[in-house]
Amino acid sequence: MKPYINKLFGLAAFLLISGCGYHLVGTGTTLPPHLKTIAIPVFDNASSQPNIDRDITNAIRQSFVNDGRLKVVSTHEADLVMKGLLTSYTLQAASFTTQDVAREYWVQLEGSIDVQDRVKKKRFLKQNFTTKWDFQTDADVINSEAARQLALKDAYRVLGNRLVSIVIDQF
Repeated sequence: MKPYINKLFGLAAFLLISGCGYHLVGTGTTLPPHLKTIAIPVFDNASSQPNIDRDITNAIRQSFVNDGRLKVVSTHEADLVMKGLLTSYTLQAASFTTQDVAREYWVQLEGSIDVQDRVKKKRFLKQNFTTKWDFQTDADVINSEAARQLALKDAYRVLGNRLVSIVIDQF
């Protein structure tokens, strides 16, 4: 009698887990079935910081490649096209030493994305974004600049992952 009860509990647990509708992040999608590819042209840059448009675009593309649920392709092949605009770059001191020297900074980027569904010929998504990252400085200018660059890369990566979630999971 006992093996029968164990099998019954096992079957009930399986049905509960498989039928609950949950899935692991990165394995499911809320995208319509006709959307399989995305193009991400280099973002326009209206911010005060030159040359960040290519780096942020490359990081966002890499986030979609790493996720794998939408294939990143050229614009003429894409079901979705994500255009972006960087509107603001802010570098702000966040904390100071006892000598009143900036010790920690925040780097903040703001902008917007406009995603077009080229199959149905309509807007899929339009959204503003903000991403912020902090970094420590020291007396060495080279180390401080390296820390700023690393903070930017981290901010780009976090933004890229967030845009993947917004576009694919609608979350």
